Amino acid sequence: MARIFPTTKWLAPRFGRNVDANTVARARRSPEPAAADGHVAYGVAVTRIVSHRGACRVAPENTIASGRRAAELGADIVELDVRESADGVLYVLHDATLNRTTNGRGLISRAQSRDLDRLDAGTWFGPDFAGEPLPRLIDFLMELKPLVGFYVEVKAAVPCRLAAELEAAGLGSGCIIYSENDELRTALRKAMPHQLHMVNYRNHPDIEEARASGASILEFHSFDMTTQLISFARSRGFEIMMHTPRRDEIAFRKALVAGVDYLNIDYPATALTLRREIQGA
Repeated sequence: MARIFPTTKWLAPRFGRNVDANTVARARRSPEPAAADGHVAYGVAVTRIVSHRGACRVAPENTIASGRRAAELGADIVELDVRESADGVLYVLHDATLNRTTNGRGLISRAQSRDLDRLDAGTWFGPDFAGEPLPRLIDFLMELKPLVGFYVEVKAAVPCRLAAELEAAGLGSGCIIYSENDELRTALRKAMPHQLHMVNYRNHPDIEEARASGASILEFHSFDMTTQLISFARSRGFEIMMHTPRRDEIAFRKALVAGVDYLNIDYPATALTLRREIQGA
């Protein structure tokens, strides 16, 4: 029988550490179906709230400050983006260039870590965050792992280097791993078979084929997700993630009622309020 967790804080510090991914997935599943839009989809005990780039609406995205704020707002997992410097150091950064979210310029792939470590990644967002550093991945993980789990979107990085960094941080399994690049995604699965690998439905609309790829999580954008697709994907062994960057309470509610495994959003506090109402947690 599935275990109903009384609060998400029991799981939050553990999710992303050295736990067996299949055990975690089974523990989340609820044996009871949840009705949504007149259809039935099997839900979970508690939908995990994934805060996109940290609390990116109230703090500078992909910084330790943003990750801490996401945890304070009720997120269970922080989504972050990873890129590599010219000298092979992994950093938490979304864009290929430094221009938008730091006081640096140019491609991160052409910059040395000694220069990247001196950048300000907070002032662009607001004076309260002046001096916030561009975080090295290892620092980001070590600072935040007592508070949240991690969904790592790999923009550009050597897979074995990322695997080593997760191991060094004590995250041998339980992290969600994703890349938009098909070739990189395949390499990441080979380098980290014990992590939770994800594919996006828009890129892999053939759910049977997506499952055969070795992924265990299927992400839907809110406009694509239906309860029929959720049910079919679950029948093929997928966990379900729903993503929207908008403050769309209708979409949040639909996902929570359907009992998706993960809700990947920019507004964790709003999602937490709705989760308490709908799922009681």
